[in-house]
Amino acid sequence: MKTTFLLTFFLGFVQFSIGQTVSANTKLSSLIKIDLGLQGIGFTYEPRLSNKLTVDLSVGGGGGYDIAEGYLNYKLELLKPAFYFSLTPKYFYNRKSRSLNGKNPFLNAGDYFGVRFKYVTPNDRQTDLTRNSILTNIHWGIQRAIGSNWTFNSHFGVGYAQDIDYRFGTIYPAVDFKASYILTNSKK
Repeated sequence: MKTTFLLTFFLGFVQFSIGQTVSANTKLSSLIKIDLGLQGIGFTYEPRLSNKLTVDLSVGGGGGYDIAEGYLNYKLELLKPAFYFSLTPKYFYNRKSRSLNGKNPFLNAGDYFGVRFKYVTPNDRQTDLTRNSILTNIHWGIQRAIGSNWTFNSHFGVGYAQDIDYRFGTIYPAVDFKASYILTNSKK
């Protein structure tokens, strides 16, 4: 009887200890990073809002959009960049299972569902090729750590783009890839 009790107590203690370690490892971090990707080059602050939720607050420069009914064209001019601001809440749903499977949750690595709200200025205010645009999309994405200071992030989904100046809009496939250099990483 004593042996069974001690074995049960020991196994429970081990299980409790492992459970505590996993939950501590899966806590999201607040990150400040420099991005380079399809939307251009930018600066992102990704604060941790809860154990499963962060939000990307991004500003930067890249290409502009030419939007019409049923038409979306991305135009990148290095000498005349368009500027953007985006807000992307991300809900991470598998970080605990990744940790239990031996995968590293470092730098908010995991799979997530997100919504992006993005405002883009025109490339060149003297031409009428790109204009003020708002893009909204719903997507599924992944974020992975590459070494100790880099992350890779990609997402796929569907969105709606609208030309603010002329009220044109269209549905588009939302695809993004970016690499980010982490400037600061803090767990709160």
